[in-house]
Amino acid sequence: MTTTHELTNQTTKLSYTNVGFALAPPRFTISELRTVYRAALGHDVSATNLQRVLLRRGVLEPTGESRAPGQAGGRPAALFRFHSQHLEVTDQFAVLRPPR
Repeated sequence: MTTTHELTNQTTKLSYTNVGFALAPPRFTISELRTVYRAALGHDVSATNLQRVLLRRGVLEPTGESRAPGQAGGRPAALFRFHSQHLEVTDQFAVLRPPR
């Protein structure tokens, strides 16, 4: 049985580790990754900030590929992957807080 404390610890790990690799598909758009983080954290996450922070920490890397636009059109979305498939602390002082 998972306690609230254990669940809080697991979601907090999204802030300071690369544990998102276990939740995301092998290749994904930032929008898809944002959906994963939003579901796990229980609050909205800025796609721009998520991309900036995870790229700066070296957690994500672009694949050089893109996904074709959907029915709504727009430009192709860049695909990313996690740099490592092993759990690593990326920023021990980071916190992904809910928007104000």
